[in-house]
Amino acid sequence: MTENNRYLSQPTSFLRRFTTSVLASPGFRNRTLLAISFSVLGAYIGTAMINPVRVLYAQAHGASLPIIGAMASAYLVSDFLFGYPLGWLADRWGRKQVMIVGLAVQALLSALYLPISDPFLFVVLRFLEGVAAAGLLPAARALLIDAVPIEQQGEAFGIFNAFFNSSFLLGPALGGLIATFGYSWAFMGAVFIRLVGIILVMWLIRVHPVKRSLPPAIKKRPAVGSVFKELFTWPLLAAYLIAFGDYLYLGFDLTVTPLWMHDHLYASVAVIGLTYTAWAIPNTICSPIGGKVADRRRRSSLILIFGLAQVPLYLAYGLLSAALVVLLLFAIHGIVYAFIQPAIDAHLAAFSGSHVRARIQGLYSTVGLIGAFIGSSIFIPLYLINFRLPWFVMGLCYGLCVLIGGLIIRSRENKELWPSQEDRRVHSEGAASPVSFRP
Repeated sequence: MTENNRYLSQPTSFLRRFTTSVLASPGFRNRTLLAISFSVLGAYIGTAMINPVRVLYAQAHGASLPIIGAMASAYLVSDFLFGYPLGWLADRWGRKQVMIVGLAVQALLSALYLPISDPFLFVVLRFLEGVAAAGLLPAARALLIDAVPIEQQGEAFGIFNAFFNSSFLLGPALGGLIATFGYSWAFMGAVFIRLVGIILVMWLIRVHPVKRSLPPAIKKRPAVGSVFKELFTWPLLAAYLIAFGDYLYLGFDLTVTPLWMHDHLYASVAVIGLTYTAWAIPNTICSPIGGKVADRRRRSSLILIFGLAQVPLYLAYGLLSAALVVLLLFAIHGIVYAFIQPAIDAHLAAFSGSHVRARIQGLYSTVGLIGAFIGSSIFIPLYLINFRLPWFVMGLCYGLCVLIGGLIIRSRENKELWPSQEDRRVHSEGAASPVSFRP
């Protein structure tokens, strides 16, 4: 082999070794985790397939702009209202059952778009779609926690997040392609994919929670007297606070981001779409890596480092005036985010009691949606004053939430999860340590 060929083969060899290492990890061998991830992938591919088409379909049936706006609001409101109640149902009735019903309802609602022509009924359908979506993710994430040992949950959530993000890469392209044959075909495709998801859940998921070796401090902790106290412990409040700050961007994204890019960065529609893709692709690739790191390092360190690393990115968005530079920063942002989200997810899982896991996941999502509502309410007036202000305020608020939440998490790790000197001594003598963190 010539010298040039040897150098050219090195990237390929590295990529092959990296791919083999990732696919050989325990997460990719966990049948339940893969079934949950594929079913959520199918559910949200169906959602993303319809997203580019739904507004055009409603408009073709006489829906006005206020009706179209009401459709979006109805979805968010129902998702917000039913996140916790459906989490409670998943804890009481069963996570697998709630997932199956959620997928079935989503498939049915997608099919109901075809015979309906009254624009007001589209608002009702969107409200019901929000209800179905509110039950699916908390149940899926709680089921994942049941199925994966605590020392592998960072990697598991990294894989889960990669599948989830892939749906928003594949769905719009697939939906747009199918819609060239007619809008109705996109809805039919969404029905089919969700039915496949139901089959995966029913066939592959066996509800047998693994025996997990919890840290000694958690084992010795006395039983909590009420569910309320279990839902609002300090470690969970810290995670809720970070979710609130994180979802502030969602409120901005749903209302102003496309306008900001079009009116002030002079980006075309194609460039706006590529910007989202630039965030999603590296995030999808790096999420399993971020998950593996979260199982090997202190999660509070990852949350603080990669959370605070996003603050200068938000500030940079407010200062920049070139769309291509923003596209590059979005790609970097996607990588950074891939190393914080699995750490937060694994932290949330570690402090979730087995009988309240779905409720905690639903509450986590609900608090995040409150942040999105507040963000959309605050950032629009700020945007009208100066288009740079929302980014500056967002960066400062998010940084404050991460700093406070991350420090609370670190203090609780020190008290409840960080191995004591005795634990480290036993581990050094050969015994298995329940949780392996590194500073």
